[in-house]
Amino acid sequence: MCNLILTLFIFVLGLLSLEVSAQPFHTLVTSLHRDPNTSLHTITLTLDPTEQYLVDLDAPFIWNRCDSLQSPVFCDESDCLAARSYMSPLCPETNNTRSFDQCLCYDTPVNPITGSCALTYASRNVLTVYWTAGRSLSTNRIQYFNRYVSCAPSSLLQSLPAQAIGVASLSKSTLSLLSQFIIDDVTQKFSLCLSSSSDDQGVIFFGDGPYYLEPPANFDASSVLSYTPFIKNPTSLGYFINVTGISINQQAISVPANTFALDVSGGVKLSTTVPYTTLRSDIYSVFMSEFKKALDGFPRGKKVSPLEYCFKTNVTRPTKVQTIPQIDLVLGDGGYWTIHKSNLLKQVDADEVCLAFVNGGNTAEHAVVIGTYQMENIMLQFDLAQSRLGFSTSLSSFGSSCGNFDFTVRP
Repeated sequence: MCNLILTLFIFVLGLLSLEVSAQPFHTLVTSLHRDPNTSLHTITLTLDPTEQYLVDLDAPFIWNRCDSLQSPVFCDESDCLAARSYMSPLCPETNNTRSFDQCLCYDTPVNPITGSCALTYASRNVLTVYWTAGRSLSTNRIQYFNRYVSCAPSSLLQSLPAQAIGVASLSKSTLSLLSQFIIDDVTQKFSLCLSSSSDDQGVIFFGDGPYYLEPPANFDASSVLSYTPFIKNPTSLGYFINVTGISINQQAISVPANTFALDVSGGVKLSTTVPYTTLRSDIYSVFMSEFKKALDGFPRGKKVSPLEYCFKTNVTRPTKVQTIPQIDLVLGDGGYWTIHKSNLLKQVDADEVCLAFVNGGNTAEHAVVIGTYQMENIMLQFDLAQSRLGFSTSLSSFGSSCGNFDFTVRP
């Protein structure tokens, strides 16, 4: 009888594996949501759309709020060894613990907004996403069981978006979402498209394109990407790119050599937990001075924290739109990341806008941290297989947006 049950169990597992490997698709997809109060973005990973996870490009693993430990991770498991290697220095050191003759794994989830952390048990949970052929959701939904999702106390949710039940890791960690979604048919890349509106869902793809954002008809956002290499930072799980300067109207701002270098000034990092691009004070002061000169003629407005430079736009000037300076990040491989005006200026009143850059202070860890406002409504592809970032110009240039993916389930 036991042999029969074991045989049936193996047979069912075989069918489940066959179902996954026989899928005609190579890409997973789920929705992103922009929180109107924090301007941060969350991802859907469960069947309940009210349960969201904050998107974090730096987090070592996924964690969520849970009232009790359901499926513990044991000390001798490889996932425990990985999690223990990512222990946060913000938390006091701790050893694993024993309960009922079992060694239970401890880890340290961190709130990326407040910097607070907790000592808690490692656990496993279910993550749910859909397959896609690039245009809509397939009827073939996939549930990943027994995935590493740390069990954190509710107190760790402070300052996260109201709908967030935890944090989703999109880092280079072996416990990130991408690593836990990897199967034979999904390549090591994910593409992030953050909506600029809280009324529209953004989208994230795990795997290759096409990524259709329609209308316009047959617009594949993966076909309009430029690429720049990632820079390896041995002390971080996040993503860094080689920026060598900032130009205003194609004129480089005057800063010392190596101002943006990783080994000198902390480099240029991408972050989904910082709402606006942050410049270290020495860079910010020069950038602001040059921007004001290039802007020329717009009256100042009131500061709107944390944005310091605001100006009125209800002035009679035939060419006022054209006189907004063009801002480019100059890349080390000779390319440019042009910041579209919609990602440069934030409308704070009917007749007032603010420059969406923040002064990071003199002791900022990094020269530049590219925030979510500068990432919205563009397609960003994090290609870990080729260690490169793909980026588009503003999708509005193509008559599209990150809110244009069809989340209808279709056969």
